[in-house]
Amino acid sequence: MMKPLKKKAIFVLTQMALLFFCAISTQTAWAKWEEERDVTTNGKEEFVYYFKMNPQGQKLVLDKYVKRLIFIRPDRLKRSISQIKVDGVVIPVSSDPFSHYPEQTAITFENKDEVLKKLFLAKTIEFNVRYGQEEALSVFQIK
Repeated sequence: MMKPLKKKAIFVLTQMALLFFCAISTQTAWAKWEEERDVTTNGKEEFVYYFKMNPQGQKLVLDKYVKRLIFIRPDRLKRSISQIKVDGVVIPVSSDPFSHYPEQTAITFENKDEVLKKLFLAKTIEFNVRYGQEEALSVFQIK
């Protein structure tokens, strides 16, 4: 029969192993988006943004501070986005181009916290981008 001290040591070690496993699996869930750091102009604060690039050279930035997406495409065409699909589920959104950065478009949504969580855990994000009368599909695979 094992001594109580030995039982306690085994219990503590298994708990530590479980905690370590949970920490590693959490990091892999967070590793699906690439990370980008930005320092404020006064250098006192550092912000972390998550982004994904697609094969067409378009960039999708997950802004957790303002709770929005930023769609970046290397052109200066005026665009609008009215809905996105996250793993096949349609989410209504509104879009607003940045006046000083015409290649960037902010994408906002109603239930920000819930949608941000879905976006962060998504495998595929796709949306139709409207350029005047023309429409194009943008797809981001997040692995």
